Amino acid sequence: MTLPTFKIHCSAIGEIMGGAFNKPTELQMKQLAELESKEKRTEKQEQTLQDLIAKRDAPPALQDGAKTYCQNWLKQQLYKRRKEFSNKYTEKGNICEPAAIDFVAKKMGYGLVIKNEQYYENDFMCGTPDLVLPEIIEEIKNSWSVWTFPLFSNEIPDKQYPLQVQGYMALTGIRKAAVNYCLIDAPLEIMDREARNVWYKSGNSGDVDMECYDEVYAKMTYADIPDELKWKRFEFQYSQPIIDAIGRQVMLCRAYINTLINPMQMEHTFDLQAMKEANG
Repeated sequence: MTLPTFKIHCSAIGEIMGGAFNKPTELQMKQLAELESKEKRTEKQEQTLQDLIAKRDAPPALQDGAKTYCQNWLKQQLYKRRKEFSNKYTEKGNICEPAAIDFVAKKMGYGLVIKNEQYYENDFMCGTPDLVLPEIIEEIKNSWSVWTFPLFSNEIPDKQYPLQVQGYMALTGIRKAAVNYCLIDAPLEIMDREARNVWYKSGNSGDVDMECYDEVYAKMTYADIPDELKWKRFEFQYSQPIIDAIGRQVMLCRAYINTLINPMQMEHTFDLQAMKEANG
């Protein structure tokens, strides 16, 4: 059985990045050099130096979350089954995506846009961005309700999304991206289901009465809300250090997957020399 080379889907980059940014920053490396050059150091400076050296010299390693992701990826290849995940939040996001794309395009003055269907990949990543425009990638996220909409957030609440769009920028060559949170009316089928849930949880049975429906619809539709309260945008610039870190993590994932495969004596298409280098 021949297995494909592991590549991380951009939407899942965050799953493998635990510990990837634990290496010293450029500023910390400068501090380390300055401390090493001192003939005498205070006790605090010596401790800082040792901490930075330990951080610099720590061998690359995957955290448990990344290993679990790799195990699930390998199971998917071996069993030819996809691990399905869906809930009411993702369901709303999928159904409302066309309306949200049109909403963002209108607010940004793009005119008529078409959702991207092109699949991109390189040596390490793969994925399909929502909108690929000449100078920017636009990623669309639908909030479930006003309570999950990040109206007052100065930083993006989901830390996976910046990594996702970094991947898309690397794949497309576009050096600017945005993540747009939108508050779009829930589709009728979801509101009907929510109304039934509210009705039954209240101890009722039989058909849902109109008053209950009206209350749910009022909570899940936003015609009375101005656009500026239904759109939150976070912009990002391409970062080569982040892309380099993603590449290193992918190589570590491949090396780990290889340790899972070897006991099964399977054929595979992995570059073993590259894995050895990534694994130190």
